Amino acid sequence: MESNPFIVADAPAADRAAFFRRTYGLVAVGFAAFAALLAIFFVGFEVTPGVRGLSEPTYGTGVAAAFMGGLQAMEMSLGRWSMLLVLLAFWGGTTVAQSLAFNRASRGTQYAGLGLYVILEALIFIPLIGSVIYYSKGNASSVLVPAGIVTAGMIAGLTALVFMTNLDFSFLKVAIVLGSFAAIAIVLVAAIVGFSLGAWFSIFMIVLMATVILYQTNEIKNTLETDQHVAAAFILFSSFVTLLFYVIRFFAGGRRD
Repeated sequence: MESNPFIVADAPAADRAAFFRRTYGLVAVGFAAFAALLAIFFVGFEVTPGVRGLSEPTYGTGVAAAFMGGLQAMEMSLGRWSMLLVLLAFWGGTTVAQSLAFNRASRGTQYAGLGLYVILEALIFIPLIGSVIYYSKGNASSVLVPAGIVTAGMIAGLTALVFMTNLDFSFLKVAIVLGSFAAIAIVLVAAIVGFSLGAWFSIFMIVLMATVILYQTNEIKNTLETDQHVAAAFILFSSFVTLLFYVIRFFAGGRRD
């Protein structure tokens, strides 16, 4: 830990540059670990469609197959509420991971929190990647590659906008709060009523997450201290991976159609 950390925006240029190197380096490591986990999870995964009304799909072997099978069993017993329970469990795990990542007393605890969150995100991506594999007939790269390129381009553009313009994006907080409550309400209504969240919801979430990235990048610069690079990486990884989720979902929607 630094003995006398500065707010990032007020730190000497060398300390500020070191902070951002460490932060974005950790984000890159997080994404590498995230991709590696998904690759491991999907070893042995293969969707075999069930016969409508007679049998359910099967998913082969491995972590992803077991996870999808568990979700299928939950849906059969709990119906549309099963996904809400999964999301609540994910939220609980995220809360624990965040508290660890923001622990100023122990750097090891901070890394453990970030690592836990990477694992949680890899797990929550399993149903999405599984559907991409199914609807693309095994050619998942036809969706994942362009989605990854678009996401990387958006992240680079939004990050450059914050650092190259020096604009204050703190005014976006109100829009983010309202948009987040609207998203939660839409998901709850969809679960209760049973309607599908189409491409329009993915577009809404992509716009919301782009706004979040602008705001959070600005806030990291102006509110965190130079010894909080793990917390900063946690914040950015969370926003970036959520944006990726909805970009993939948008691209995958065309495959379903």
